[in-house]
Amino acid sequence: MSIESFRSLTGRCAVITGAANGLGLAISRRFVAGGARVLLIDKDPAVVQRLDEVTTPRDRCAAIVADLAEPRSAELVFRFVAESIGVADVLINNAAWSFHKPLLDVTLEEFDQVVAVNQRAPFFLTQAFIRQIVHASAKPDDPAVVNIASVNALAGNPNLVAYAGTKGAVVAMARAMAAEMKDHGIRFNTISPAAIETAHTQKLVALGVIDPPKLFEPYLIKRFASCEEIAELVAYLCSPAARYVNGSNWEIDGGYLAV
Repeated sequence: MSIESFRSLTGRCAVITGAANGLGLAISRRFVAGGARVLLIDKDPAVVQRLDEVTTPRDRCAAIVADLAEPRSAELVFRFVAESIGVADVLINNAAWSFHKPLLDVTLEEFDQVVAVNQRAPFFLTQAFIRQIVHASAKPDDPAVVNIASVNALAGNPNLVAYAGTKGAVVAMARAMAAEMKDHGIRFNTISPAAIETAHTQKLVALGVIDPPKLFEPYLIKRFASCEEIAELVAYLCSPAARYVNGSNWEIDGGYLAV
C-alpha cells in the first residue's frame, strides 16, 4: 500500500458535528480534501452556506441544521444521513458548548445544557451510528468514531468544572464503547486538545476571559493550536493508517500535560 492510500479518506462517508465554524469546519474541509463524502451538522444555520466553501463537487457534501441538545436530534440526523449520503462509516463528535463560571454559581439549567450538548448528544449520535452499521446490508469497512474531548478532562482548571466533567465522560465512553463493540469492528478514539485558535477563543481573549500570556505559562509550545493541526489528527485516526488504533485518547496540547 502506498503512503497516499495509507492516509487516504477516499470512499469514507463522514458525519461531522459542530461543522459551521472553527474546528468542525476545518475537519470537514480536511475530509473533503481527502476524498470523503461529508455531512456537516450544526445548530448555526450558516452551516448550509459552508457547502460553498469546501473544494469539492457539491454532490459529495450535504448539511443539516440541528440542535443536538434536543433529545430526538440523533434520530433526525441519521434519518437525514440515510436520505442524503447513505450509510456513514465515520462519526466525528465535535459539537460542544462551554462556559466559564465558578463552581458555586453554576445553575441547574447551565449544567443540563452542557451535559445535553457535550455528553448526551455524542452518546445517542454514536448509538444511532452503530445501529445503521449493524443493520446495513453491506457492512462498511473499518468504521470509526472520533470524539473531541479536552485537556480539561485530564487536568483540573477553575471555572470549568461542569464542562470538564462532560469531556471526561466522552473519553470514558469511547473506551467502553470500544470494548463493547469489538465484535462489530468499529473503532472508537478520542482527541483531547488544549487551547485551539477559533473565532470563539479570539472573542474570549478580547473580553479578557482568556489572557494568552498567563494561559500559556505551563505550555511547552506557547501558542494556540490551529484547527488544521487538530483536523489532521482526526483524519489520521479515520484513515487506514490507524486501523490498529482503538480505545485511545490522544493529547494534542503543546506539552501542557507533560509538566
